[in-house]
Amino acid sequence: MTGGTDPHNYISCAAVMVVKDIHRSVDFYRDKLGFQVEQIWGDPPGFAIADTPTASIMLKQGVCPEDADTGVPNGKLISGLWDVYIWIRDMPALLKQLDQRHTPYAAPEETEYGCTEVVVTDPDGYRICFGYCP
Repeated sequence: MTGGTDPHNYISCAAVMVVKDIHRSVDFYRDKLGFQVEQIWGDPPGFAIADTPTASIMLKQGVCPEDADTGVPNGKLISGLWDVYIWIRDMPALLKQLDQRHTPYAAPEETEYGCTEVVVTDPDGYRICFGYCP
């Protein structure tokens, strides 16, 4: 590799999603998926980061009524496409957590590439795929 950034310098990454209601989104990611949300920034409030130790999702509310519908989930552009893919270590533990939190999810699917995947859809239509890939 020549002339590029050292890939070992990268720490992590986060998806950024435009949402209609920051409070509704924070409630979903915290209460239904178990992410931590320490703060909502802005006046009026409009930005938050939903975190786990290894996955983050940034949530940005549109700042005016015209922005409210600017977030377009990938699945609206290409049928079935996810917006976020999160690798997990334990599928039964995830399913138990989703059930305990009364979080709707699609039935687990075995893929041709050897993963088991479960999709959860957030209130704005974003599809989060959790994949167990041994």
